[in-house]
Amino acid sequence: MKSIQYIKIGLLAVVLTIQQGCNEDVLIQEPDHVISESLVINSVEKLQDLLNGSYSEISDGSYLGRTLYKRAAVKGTDFRFVKTTFNPRDYEQTEYRYEESSNNNGSAESMWLQCFKAIGNLNLILDNIETAEGNDNERQQIKAQALALRGMIYFDLTRTFSYPWIREGASAQGMPLNLSSTETITERSSLGETYEQIIVDLNAALNEIEDNTWEQGSTKYMTKSGIHALLARVYLYKQDWENALTYCKQVLSVKTEADLMDISTYIFDDYTTESLFELSITTDNSVGSNGLGAQFDLRDGGQGDVIATQTFVDLLQAYEGDPRADLLLEDKEGTNAAFVKYINRSGGSGLSIHNIPILRLSEIYLIAAEACANGATGGDTQALVYLNTLIAKRTTDFDTYKATETGEALKARIAEERRRELALEGHAVYDYIRTGKNINRPEFDHINTGVNVNNLNIEATSAKTIYPIPASEIEASQMQQTKGY
Repeated sequence: MKSIQYIKIGLLAVVLTIQQGCNEDVLIQEPDHVISESLVINSVEKLQDLLNGSYSEISDGSYLGRTLYKRAAVKGTDFRFVKTTFNPRDYEQTEYRYEESSNNNGSAESMWLQCFKAIGNLNLILDNIETAEGNDNERQQIKAQALALRGMIYFDLTRTFSYPWIREGASAQGMPLNLSSTETITERSSLGETYEQIIVDLNAALNEIEDNTWEQGSTKYMTKSGIHALLARVYLYKQDWENALTYCKQVLSVKTEADLMDISTYIFDDYTTESLFELSITTDNSVGSNGLGAQFDLRDGGQGDVIATQTFVDLLQAYEGDPRADLLLEDKEGTNAAFVKYINRSGGSGLSIHNIPILRLSEIYLIAAEACANGATGGDTQALVYLNTLIAKRTTDFDTYKATETGEALKARIAEERRRELALEGHAVYDYIRTGKNINRPEFDHINTGVNVNNLNIEATSAKTIYPIPASEIEASQMQQTKGY
């Protein structure tokens, strides 16, 4: 595989600077001061540095630092590019317009390579951590985090490049599972095998990880509760409702209703009370105007090319006193449709120096509600308890807006609440396709944005809801392309 070969070459020339990440330049160049691979893999301390670098790779703009979150947003119903007269930059417009093909795949190639670069680093850690010299407790925690991160990356690759579980179940095409730094796998596993490996990695991480400390800043690393939360999400996508609920309960045994942000505290600062796992973004690893926050905020040099649709603005304003509606600010078109969730910690905005939430407590309440509504223990009654616990924190008039629905109407209400609460956090299009719901985008929301009206309404089973395997990968490794491309 091209990506694995790229990683292997890069690692031979890696410079490990304590507490600094491995950016692309470091991975591919031949610097003056080179630490040999043998020294890296024989030292727990150096493997810790490589783990720190892996966190940095994950936060790159080609993966969680922009592409996955922005792609999810613009392929759903609630966000659009500004009108063409405002000259929006073309990042992820292929995705927004549903114009993917085998040879025109938007950001698919860069995300694919970035994910496998990080997997290569993690495999090198896992292959050598047991024999490396150093502190045994540090060794155990490095191993646990590497396993959890590998499981997370494979999950993100799977939900982005493979059809969802609801479409064909375990027999569908999955991912090539590269689990060693010395072996290259180009054959795609089944979706069932891929999910099984993701769950194996996450459970193995649980067996090694120490208990949460909940110290300020501790959730910039994978923690026990973060792994529980990720397992809940994985089982949700797999439609294993009981296991999804089980892992939600694990999180809720240590994080409670009191930890939810409320009307007065709904601000996405670093390490809120809801944080279960978030990526630390500093001036060292921010990609500035190409980063996540700058895509939605035009102030102080931000691009601000993606704004909320009127449909979503109306949804945000449905509850009285909803703090999420307060995130709407002036946009490039002169309306108040810029949904600014991410703001520079320095007080400024637009340059993406902000942490990126990966797993939050609000999501756990919503997963628990959805699991119960689909038949997990407690049924609709318990689903309403979980859902209303969150709604009570998002309105000044709970009695008017509390959920009372049952059956399919309750499932629709939960999906609606996910749209409000988890906007711009990497869920939108995935929530439609994993539940088999078609993506219907009203024409009035997308006038003069460059999207073909024939591509506004997309079936959940359409190939264009997922990325094709990049053509460069197919050419290099003869990997099987996804059906439909």
